[in-house]
Amino acid sequence: MTTESKIKKLIELLEKAEHLASQFSAGYSGEFLSAEEFHKALSNSITKYKNGDNAQLEELQIWFLPTSCWDDFIGFQDEEGLGDEINYLLDKVIMKTNRT
Repeated sequence: MTTESKIKKLIELLEKAEHLASQFSAGYSGEFLSAEEFHKALSNSITKYKNGDNAQLEELQIWFLPTSCWDDFIGFQDEEGLGDEINYLLDKVIMKTNRT
């Protein structure tokens, strides 16, 4: 898989994650006071990344690490392993981005 195809797949999965996150409310995470707050931050970060802000990659990676924000709010409903797949792709894209 090329870097471009990884980025395209990452954006596709992030958009899917954003949609799933929009369906949750309440809850608590160390960084966010509610699922709605997490959803808003996730949506903003995805938009910035899609507009070329690669600095968003590190923030997204923190949110999708195992036992982090994604797992706190959505993990129990993530039957497809979406968070794990995003975390994996973020790692690959960040490694490639840091090399260039």
